[in-house]
Parts: sequence; structure tokens; C-alpha cells
Amino acid sequence: MSAVRVGVIGLGRMGRLHAGNIAARVPALELVAASDPAPAAGDAASELGLPLAADWRDLVGDPTIDAVLVCSPSEAHAEQIVAAAEAGKHVFCEKPLDRSLDAIDRILAAVSAAGTILQVGFNRRADPNFGSLRARLDAGEIGQAWLLKITSRDPHPQAKEYVLGSGGLFVDMAIHDFDLARYLLGDVVAVSAAGAALVDPELADLGDVDTAVTTLSFQSGAIGVIDNCRQAAYGYDQRVEVHGALGMLAADNELATTVQVADETGFHRPRLPEFFLDRYGDAYARELELFAEAIAGAPPLADGRDGQHAVAMAVAAHTSLLERRTVALAEVLGEPVIS
Repeated sequence: MSAVRVGVIGLGRMGRLHAGNIAARVPALELVAASDPAPAAGDAASELGLPLAADWRDLVGDPTIDAVLVCSPSEAHAEQIVAAAEAGKHVFCEKPLDRSLDAIDRILAAVSAAGTILQVGFNRRADPNFGSLRARLDAGEIGQAWLLKITSRDPHPQAKEYVLGSGGLFVDMAIHDFDLARYLLGDVVAVSAAGAALVDPELADLGDVDTAVTTLSFQSGAIGVIDNCRQAAYGYDQRVEVHGALGMLAADNELATTVQVADETGFHRPRLPEFFLDRYGDAYARELELFAEAIAGAPPLADGRDGQHAVAMAVAAHTSLLERRTVALAEVLGEPVIS
């Protein structure tokens, strides 16, 4: 079977990452073209050996391309995905699917009408630790799940320019944790969030926070707690714990080695990873392998509905933060709220 011919829209950090993974690790996909209007994109395309189109529409309209990777700024996602679907192209889209739930409705309708594949870049679903935790939950090892705890803290804050253009902590950073929570325990029915600008107090004047705790109520009755912070002095902190009727499952941080040293000052272990690629590098490659498998007929790792609900949770969390109340997901999604 020949490789799926792929074009990438956007040659920023994520576009280059996916391009490199396809070239080195995903033989089922063949990257054949790129589109990015930025002046620096020409150098990136040359390094990758790709022809570069300044207008993404030229790439989407190319009949020799089977699928596109949408790695552009999130405000462009809806237009690009809809156009790709209408052209019969399969789409892998970096998170968020879009910041607007109305725009996501248009995306889902276009993909459904076209019968094409849409996969959202929630790479943590492809992490072997979280995958094993999910499998053991499904196998009933701890019985009914009661409590979920997710810790997600970055080692260093992002540049303020990035933060302001990203949509804020909930839609940019915590959205991965919202999706992971649904992946592990199913649909969420209500969200409550509290947050503050503690790492960079100036963010408060700009309408954002860098430290937050979000409480989730699951359809199953379980309760979840997610804590996020833009800075952790000790490294990239990524932990999950699920407590249930028969016990507890936990996925701890990955370390460079399991070697530790004990001396008169205590026990010492390697420092946590400093960068998200150090922790999730393999998961980024694996999600593209699964995209190829989805095109061949398997279910997508994270589909349009998953992307929609993660954004709805982010919107609910932001609304909860501003209005200091619990927000039902049905309210955000425009569905009837049962009181």
C-alpha cells in the first residue's frame, strides 16, 4: 500500500515537529508540500526539501494530496479544515480545533458531509503511560473510579506574546488535561475553576491567569481535579492518579534514568524533563502513525467530538473563573440543562 500524501499548513514549531516525525518515523505518511506565508518559512521548507505555497488554498486544492496537517494559528483552523474536507482531504489538526464552538459546529458538519477523517492533536492519548492507565481502568483493576487527579505544570512560562495570542491558560495549556480527563473517565457534565496570575501578575490586567485549579464532575458521578501552573522550578511535571473502589492507579513523571543516589543529605533522583518534547516526543510520532491508521479505517485517536468537548470544557472553566460559579457543559454546548 502506498503512503498517504500529506501537505502541512504552517511551518512553525509544531509544523516542523510533525514534518520531522513523518520523515523519520512514520513511513505510512509522505510529506510532499507545505504552506506558510511567513518569511522564515522558505528556509524551513528548504531544510525539509518541500515545495512551499504562500497560500494554503493552493495546497488544499492540489488533487495529488490526500491529507493535510493543520498547524496554523488557531483562528485559521475552521476555514482551513472546512475547505480541506470539502476538497475530500483528511485532516490532522493541532489543538485547539478552534476557539469558537460555533466554528467547531461548522467543522463537524463539513467533515460529516464529506465523510473524511478528522483527528485532533491530543498527543497525550498516545503516551504509553496514560494508555496503560486507561487500559487498566477499562479492565476494572480498581473497580469504579471515584477520584481523578491531574497535575500539569510547565518548567518555564511562555513568552507573553505567545500567551496573549494563545487564548489563555485554559484553551492553550489546560485543554490537554481536559481531554485526558475525558479519555480516562468519560464525559464531563460540569466544571468549576479558580485561578490567579502568580507567576506573572501583569497577566491579571490582560484577562489571563497562570495558575489554576479546575474541578470536574463526570457523567459517571466521579470527581476530578486538575492543577496547572505555567512555572515549576523543578521541571516539567506531568502526573495522573485515579482512586477507585478497589484501589488506585497512578502514572508518575518519566525520568532520564531510574538511578538515584543516597548520601548524607538524602535521596537524589534525576531532574524532571525541561521541555515537552523530552516528555512526549514518542507520543507525537505515535499520534501520526494512528492518523495514518485512521485513514486506513481505524477510529481516530481523538475525533472532532473530542476536540469540541475539550474546547467546551475550556470555555466553561474560563466562564467559571470570571463568574465564580459552576458551569454545566450543556450550557456551553447549547444543550438543554437539566436542573
